[in-house]
Amino acid sequence: MTPPLHVNGRFLIQPISGVQRYARELLTALDARLGADPALAARIGPVSVWYPAGADLIDPPDWSVLKIRPLAGLRGHAWEQITLGRRAREGILLSLCGAGPLICANQLLVIHDANIWAFPEAFPRNYRLFHKVMRPLLARRVAHLATVSQFSASELARCLHVSAERFTVIYNSAEHMLSASGDAETLDRHGLRAGEYFFAAGNQSPNKNIARLIDALGTISSDSLPLAVAGGFAPGLAQAEIAATDRIRLLGRVTDAEIKTLYANAAAFVWPSLYEGFGIPPLEAMSLGTPVLSSNTTAMPEVLGNTALFFDPTDTVAIAGSIQTFLAYTTEQRAALGVAGREQARRFSWSASADQVLNLLVPEPS
Repeated sequence: MTPPLHVNGRFLIQPISGVQRYARELLTALDARLGADPALAARIGPVSVWYPAGADLIDPPDWSVLKIRPLAGLRGHAWEQITLGRRAREGILLSLCGAGPLICANQLLVIHDANIWAFPEAFPRNYRLFHKVMRPLLARRVAHLATVSQFSASELARCLHVSAERFTVIYNSAEHMLSASGDAETLDRHGLRAGEYFFAAGNQSPNKNIARLIDALGTISSDSLPLAVAGGFAPGLAQAEIAATDRIRLLGRVTDAEIKTLYANAAAFVWPSLYEGFGIPPLEAMSLGTPVLSSNTTAMPEVLGNTALFFDPTDTVAIAGSIQTFLAYTTEQRAALGVAGREQARRFSWSASADQVLNLLVPEPS
C-alpha cells in the first residue's frame, strides 16, 4: 500500500511570486492528472495539502482531488519543521518551495536556486543564516532532490556540497498564461497604448536589476517607447531604489488578468535579471508571442534557447544596445522573434512536470 501523500502547503499563505507560482501550477496539473485517472488516484490515496491553521489562504486553488487542510500547531518555520514534520513523517512529503521539515526523510524537496549564496545582500541576515544551515542538511537527508534547471542543479550542487546527479530537473512552464483571462481596461488605466511600450516584471529586489534597465533606457532618445514595470515589494528581500518618471510607469502588483494584457500588448518584454534559477516571466511573454530581450546569464539561455535578444545585464550600454537593436527591427523581424519564442515556450509543460513528480514519489508497481 502506498504511504499517504502529504504536501507542504505553507506557500498558500504567501504572496504569489515565482516559487509559489511553481507550486500552485504544478499541483494544479497533478490534480488534473489524478482527476482524469481514477485508478491512479485510488492507488495513491488521499493527497493532503497542509497549511497553518488560523492563517489566511491567498487565492486558494479550486482542486478536486487534492484536499487543502488546516493543521493546528506552531507558526512560521516552527510549524514547518515540527508541526508539519510530525504529521507527514509516516508518509511521503512533497515540498515545492525550497524548505521542508528535516525530520521527514521520505520527502521530495524542490530548491529553486542558489540566490542566498549568489546574492546574500538581498536577504535578511536571519533568513540567510537559517537557510544556509538548513538546506545542506535537507539535501543530505531527503530521499529526492529536485530543481528547475540544469543551471540550478550545478549551482546548488556546488553550494550544498552534493552531487549534481542528486537533482532531478523539474521545469517550470508558462502554460497557465494561455488560460488566464485578460483585462481589457489595463492599458487605459496605466496610460499605455498597444504595441507602444516595453514591459518588465519582477519584484524590486536588486537581483531583478530593474534599476539598471531604467538607467539604460535613460541613455536612449527621449522619444523611444516608455517602460511599464509590474511587481511590488517582496517580503524579506532588500529593495532597489526605483522611482517613476514620465517614461517609467511603476504598476506595482498586478493580477494575472492584468499581466496577461500587459505581456500581450507590449512591443517587447525586457528581462534584465542578474540571477535566475529558471525565470518564468520571459517564458510567459514568449507563450503569448511577445518578443523578449533578456539577460544572457545563469539559466536564461537554457530556458529561452536562441529565441531572445540577449544582453549582458551588468552593462548598461549593452542593455541599451539591445533595446536599440529591437527598435530598428522591421515589423516582420519582430513578428518572427515572437513566433520563435512561442514555439520555445511550448517545450515546457506543467503536466509533464507533474508526471515527473508522480514517477519519483509513487513509481509504477513492478
